[in-house]
Amino acid sequence: MLLDREAELDLAAAALQAGCGALILVTGPLGVGKSALLDGIGALGEAQRARQLRVSAAPMERGFPLGVARQLLEPALRDASHAAAERWTTGPARAARTALDSGWPGGEEAQRAVLHGLTALVENMGRDQPLLMLVDELQWADRATLRWLRHLGERLAALPVVLVCAVREGDTLAGDPDVQQVIGHATETLRPGNLPLDGSAGLARQHFGEAADEAFVHACHEATGGNPLFLGSVLADAASQGLRPTPEHARAAAALRPAPLQRRLLLRLDAQSEPVRKLARAVAVLGTQATPELLSRLTGLDAAVRDQALRHLTSLGLTTGMRCPRFVRRLVQEVVEEGVPPTERTALHALAAELLHRTGRPPERVARHLMALTAPTWPWATEVLRAAARSAQRRGAPEVAAGFLRRALLDGPPDAERAQLLVDLATAERSFAPYAAVRHIAQAALLLDEPEQRAKALVRLAPTSFASTLLPVQELLREVADALGPEERLWGPDRELALRLEARLRHSSLPEPDELADSVNRLLHKGPEPRMDTVGERELLAPLLAAATFANALPAHKVAPMANRLLESEPALATHVHTTAPLVVASLVAADSLDSLGAWLDRVEQTATGRQTRMEQALVGTEQALVSLASGRLAEAKERALAAYELGGAKNEEVFTVSSMTLAMVSIPTGDDALAQRLLAGTSRAADDPYVWSVLSMLKGQCAARKGDLELGLSHFLNAGRRLEQCGWLNPALLPWASAAALVHFYLGNQEQAAELSSLEVERARVWGAPGSLGRSLRAHAQVLGGPEGTEVLQEAVDVLQGSNNRFELCQALLELGERHGPDDPRGREALLGARAEAVACDLPWLVRRAEERLAEATTPGPTGNQLTPAERKVAELAASGLTNKKIAEFLNITCRAVEKHLTNCYRKMSIRGRMVLADSLRELDRSTDFPGAAASG
Repeated sequence: MLLDREAELDLAAAALQAGCGALILVTGPLGVGKSALLDGIGALGEAQRARQLRVSAAPMERGFPLGVARQLLEPALRDASHAAAERWTTGPARAARTALDSGWPGGEEAQRAVLHGLTALVENMGRDQPLLMLVDELQWADRATLRWLRHLGERLAALPVVLVCAVREGDTLAGDPDVQQVIGHATETLRPGNLPLDGSAGLARQHFGEAADEAFVHACHEATGGNPLFLGSVLADAASQGLRPTPEHARAAAALRPAPLQRRLLLRLDAQSEPVRKLARAVAVLGTQATPELLSRLTGLDAAVRDQALRHLTSLGLTTGMRCPRFVRRLVQEVVEEGVPPTERTALHALAAELLHRTGRPPERVARHLMALTAPTWPWATEVLRAAARSAQRRGAPEVAAGFLRRALLDGPPDAERAQLLVDLATAERSFAPYAAVRHIAQAALLLDEPEQRAKALVRLAPTSFASTLLPVQELLREVADALGPEERLWGPDRELALRLEARLRHSSLPEPDELADSVNRLLHKGPEPRMDTVGERELLAPLLAAATFANALPAHKVAPMANRLLESEPALATHVHTTAPLVVASLVAADSLDSLGAWLDRVEQTATGRQTRMEQALVGTEQALVSLASGRLAEAKERALAAYELGGAKNEEVFTVSSMTLAMVSIPTGDDALAQRLLAGTSRAADDPYVWSVLSMLKGQCAARKGDLELGLSHFLNAGRRLEQCGWLNPALLPWASAAALVHFYLGNQEQAAELSSLEVERARVWGAPGSLGRSLRAHAQVLGGPEGTEVLQEAVDVLQGSNNRFELCQALLELGERHGPDDPRGREALLGARAEAVACDLPWLVRRAEERLAEATTPGPTGNQLTPAERKVAELAASGLTNKKIAEFLNITCRAVEKHLTNCYRKMSIRGRMVLADSLRELDRSTDFPGAAASG
């Protein structure tokens, strides 16, 4: 099937149907399908019962006079009956038969007789049956045949013959006067172009026998530009290698460079003149850096010859543009560059590097050519490679930067220079190969003598990369820190280095109880407003705040302000994941202080767009997922955590571990069994990280409990708690293992153990004081207690959670309180309505259904769904009295975000737009509903 050639075929069909002679020219650059279009025209002729004569000229036959004419006409004469052959070759056509048998005569008069005879021959053949003559690669035809075709073209209008000639654009011989005289008689010119995207999809279907995925088609189309020859070669190669047309194989297929296509392109170039070949190789070597001036200096061609060669490459369909010449596709550039002899290629790259450096071009452009050399001899080469690496790092391409630096290291620089190159390499590698970065920093430290130099190298390390390396990183950190001296005796840059070294040591020692306690004391000695003006001060404060959080040594209302102040001073960059800053995220999530954190992470995402690596993007995604989870937006948390999990992939162990842990934390409250099994089937460095190990242990416990194996579930919950307590991590905001174990004890009938564990968690949650974790602990404790005492505790949980960012926990507490009171009790109905509203806001359909089912059980009609909760009523009254959100938050001791949420719910329930009509709406609501708390709140 000929794809996307309907317009060209319609023109050819019209010429065939006209009943009079015509010459149709088919032209275009290499690979656009001229021969295929001739096939299509031939099929049209066959459908219209035309006699078809076809020939394809070849370069090696140009020395044989009438060689193409013989190949065109002799098969018809040979296959014709004796009577038909006699009829065709009578009269003037007898000279044609003689020439075809004996060859091209020598005299001018005899030659003219042959030309008339050949024309008479095709005229006679056309009288028997309409004649379609197809000549492919006309530019390679011999001169005698060209003279005849010109003679025929002059007389075609009176003959029942359609002549179709295909000429390759850009071919040197296409400009030959004899060829131009033939095509000058063309009545139609068909110029097929590249296939559009849907045409590429059709070609892919032909090759694979099935519909190709859109991503696969797009990748192959982009790589080839839809050129039928290029695209067909890539698709055929992909099919032969067993690649199916699916998204997974799109990149691999687009990267194919089929050998037959390479040979054809290189043969095409080899047939060109020396200036054209030299220029093509120079454009391939320079790539996007090619300019006319650079091309002249690289090839030695003057401007006139250079421009003529450029125009010729463009006419061949290989390049585009004169001011900034480029190959039409990267595929073509790579094929041409690979075809340059190695010695010549090296010389071109060397000359290009020197020219670009001498003319002050950006380091990355120079470095591209240095990368192709085995041993650059210039003294400036190493510094250019380092500068190129810095440039690549700034634009978010650390793997490119690492390539430049590895190339610089191959040249065997002196130890001091080698050490700095290793440090730069590690800085790039921490974004995609963190453990290689640790190894290279350790190597650099061995090459440096001064403590300050070694410290500068070590602070480039990402703290999270220490855990899974066998190298003695902590010992190296301590050794250098001791050599540098204590922070209080230092100043300036040395003090900054000491703080940053200490930050990494304290980060790595968080799971050690003694070191944890020491970090808490270090924080207390800094006072309520520690300094955080410098990077070192902020890097150290993050693990100190984490220690206080994990150990539950300071309440949330003291930790959160310091953490928020730190965040205000910290630049919102994706590279914060390579520092101790992620610990600040953990502290704020545990403290239920999310407003500033969420906004800061949004700024990180905005500033990092297009610049962060996959690793950084995935780690930031897990932080955003934790914020969504702590806000009760479970669907959003799952979506973000899954995206980070898929983005990081299993190869990057650090990202895989963190994203797995985040996904596990999402699957625990949602009860997503499929997700839980997927996570538990994976492998990570869980045994090395106590928190990850404990989270996965909690996940195992939940899976076991849901399957009915309560004893196994209890064992997993208790194991998680033991592992955390071994580290001195006593904050229930990290992981509510005690309440989970308490509920299993309760279901097993172990009331005493259940009460003991749930009381322990409530006690610790009160010490921490964050409303989210305290409300969650109170809700579990209420289930264990039962009865009126449990209802009172549950009411406290609801009151506490009204000031929390975690609307999921509030929804569950309201739902359980409503179920305790029952839908016929005004308090129960109010709680159920509040639970339903929160479930809708959090996109929790299963909780919406549960609340509606309980409300439907009411035996007496109750107030409608516009009922305000007591907390909403109080906030609405204060707002109606004229207080600002900030004043309301201070008066009720809740966050401004909680005030905003309550007011939003009020506006929605009362169908109003803002506080200007709030007072009137409250009075109207009191008249239309029997508000249980109206008198009390008034």
